Amino acid sequence: CQELATIAIEKLDVKILLINNQHLGMVMQWEDRFYKSNRAHTYLGMREAEYHETNNVADIYPDFPKMAESFGVPAKRILKKEEVRGAIREMLDTPGPYLLEVMTPHVEHVLPMIPGGGTFKDIITEGDGTQKY
Repeated sequence: CQELATIAIEKLDVKILLINNQHLGMVMQWEDRFYKSNRAHTYLGMREAEYHETNNVADIYPDFPKMAESFGVPAKRILKKEEVRGAIREMLDTPGPYLLEVMTPHVEHVLPMIPGGGTFKDIITEGDGTQKY
């Protein structure tokens, strides 16, 4: 929150693109790839209403656009890939700071990645963790 306060108060032309999968994404990716998807408290939302299961926007926690707007920073949340290009254009065309939250499925992995203790020869460039490495 201090970052939002700083860019608002200082009127900095900072654009924030927040990719939100409601999980500790890289930790979850390691769990999927190396620990048979055994979860260790990597979900960052309310347990009784998990957005990735309900698809109810009211279950997204926390509400980053509301947080940004409470600092006077314009913000928007998008839910679909088709909205990305237009939302980025809107963000870039808005003078001053802006926060764009992009909801993404928690099963999307960040690639390429190199496993711990590996070298560039061990790089993983595909898959969702169901394959054995």
